[in-house]
Amino acid sequence: MFGKETIVVAIKLFVITAIAALCLAFVNKVTAPIIAENSEKAQTEALRGVLSDAGEFKKSATTFESSDNSVTIDSVNIGFSNSEVVGYAVTVTSNAGYGGDVKVMVGIDKDLAVTDIEILESSETAGLGANASKPKFKDQFEGAKGNLSVVKGVAQNGEISAIASATITSKAVTSCVNAALVAAGELEKSDAAENAVQTEKKLEEIKQETEKQIGNMTEGEGE
Repeated sequence: MFGKETIVVAIKLFVITAIAALCLAFVNKVTAPIIAENSEKAQTEALRGVLSDAGEFKKSATTFESSDNSVTIDSVNIGFSNSEVVGYAVTVTSNAGYGGDVKVMVGIDKDLAVTDIEILESSETAGLGANASKPKFKDQFEGAKGNLSVVKGVAQNGEISAIASATITSKAVTSCVNAALVAAGELEKSDAAENAVQTEKKLEEIKQETEKQIGNMTEGEGE
């Protein structure tokens, strides 16, 4: 049999645990929308950062697979300006980083040239692989086309100069860019981009027609 003191302690622990659970649930309810909003804002800023000519983005419904087993194409966003496609923002993850996965967002224009890249996630060594996020390395990709390779020392056309003592990281990032260029090329060749434009225009027409009908109904009720 449990003594009275043991039962009291158990009840107190139960009450404390229940209150703590309720507090955590409340905090989660309050912070979850804020976290989601901040995450969406960060995503939008990253998209506009790599493809500044685009005013809005639509995620492509097409799925892509890379021939490089070390990378995964996470998403492809089509960039629009005044309902016209101006390029693509492709997010790719490489599992071949020195410290783990490296996630990169790549901006690509309609000429299939890289506009900019952004390192979204990385666990690379500070002062070495982590330098992949610095302009000295990132800026090499601007305007790049085709299949890029990594070299030690001075890079020539179609090559990327590796970060000193961080060749593995350099190759991981470059493989992400290569995969992004291929995905954008496939999308550009297909009718997906054009279909997205037509869908956008059609939705706008439907919206305008709906608003017109609602306006007519409101006027009829006023009479």
